Amino acid sequence: MTAHRRWYCNCSGAQRELVADPYVEEDTLEPTCPLCGATPSSDPKHTINYTDHDDHAD
Repeated sequence: MTAHRRWYCNCSGAQRELVADPYVEEDTLEPTCPLCGATPSSDPKHTINYTDHDDHAD
C-alpha cells in the first residue's frame, strides 16, 4: 500500500490543487499554486495544506 500526498492552496478562498510546474528543474520539482505561486516549502500566507490518499493497488 502506497500513500500519495495531494497538496492544496486556499489563497482564493476555495481549495485548489497544486500543480507541477514543467519549467522547474526536475530535482527541485515541487507542486505550485497556479494563482499565488506558493509551494509547500515557500508558503508565506500559510494557505497550503495536504491530504494523504492510500493506493490499495499494490
